[in-house]
This record gives sequence, C-alpha cells and structure tokens, in this order.
Amino acid sequence: MNCLESFTIELIQSRTFSTAGTNVKSWGVAGNYNWGVNQLGVSQFDIQGFKNIDIYGVKMNGFIETDLSAGDSAIVSDYGFKISFVGQVPLISGLVNPSPNFWGISKDVNSFYLGKYNSEAIFKTPYVGCTGISFDKFVAEGNNGETLNSVSLNLDLSFTFYYQYK
Repeated sequence: MNCLESFTIELIQSRTFSTAGTNVKSWGVAGNYNWGVNQLGVSQFDIQGFKNIDIYGVKMNGFIETDLSAGDSAIVSDYGFKISFVGQVPLISGLVNPSPNFWGISKDVNSFYLGKYNSEAIFKTPYVGCTGISFDKFVAEGNNGETLNSVSLNLDLSFTFYYQYK
C-alpha cells in the first residue's frame, strides 16, 4: 500500500461498561467473573474534502486494557470493532433470500470486523465513492472481573485507512 494515501482516526478513552446499560453480561464466582461487552452504535465518520474516495484497506493498531485505577478491573482477552463503509461494494455482491434463512445470513455486505487477532483488512478492489465510515459495534470479552455489574476499560486504538481520491 505504498502508493496509496492514508489518514488515521484515533480512539483514546476510558470507559465503564455496565450491566445497567445492558451492554455487559457477566457470570462466575465472586472476584472471578467472566464478562462480555456488546456495544452497538459506536460512531460515524463523515469523509469531507474530496469528491470521491476509494478505500483499499484499513489497519487497526493499539490496545484495550483494564483501567487499573477503577474498582472493576478485569483481564481483556479479545476485542473487535464492526466497521462499515458508505460507498459502492467491491467485487461480487448480491442479496440474501430471506426465506428460509436459517443461518441468519446478513444482507449487509459493506461491513467487516477488525479485532485483536485480525487487525487488518486489504481489499482486492476498493470500496468506491466512500462518503462515510461507520464504527457500528464494539465487542470485548475477558475474565477475572472484580465485580459482577461493570468493567472499566482503557481504549487506545488508531485506525489507518488507505485510499486514493479522484
């Protein structure tokens, strides 16, 4: 991706996820809780400044760790973001016949996950004419949570998008 331009979106924040907000599920015994976070509707980035942006790939760098200063620390074992583009889908696309659709196959072909173990997506053909990038969902999981009702995390991530413009 040496001949492409790039821009970076950074996400640096401390955040407490709570069972009161129904985005955390936890289970286990006192002082050793397993937990999972499923946060929808995270953020939208509207691309401005160019007529057409063709996105060829994205790479996520950084980490998510527990907030040691909080009283609801935990070990983070995995995390990820569901990202989608507002633009023309590359290569082959199509529609999923809704019936019967026993597997819940999605019609949404513009989205993909980046996570701790799959931090880069490179597209053979780009998403063409992109006007926005949506961070649709954040998921994380881990163990050894100190409390049953919440988990506090420090997010320090950067998303580098590789593009060409016309």
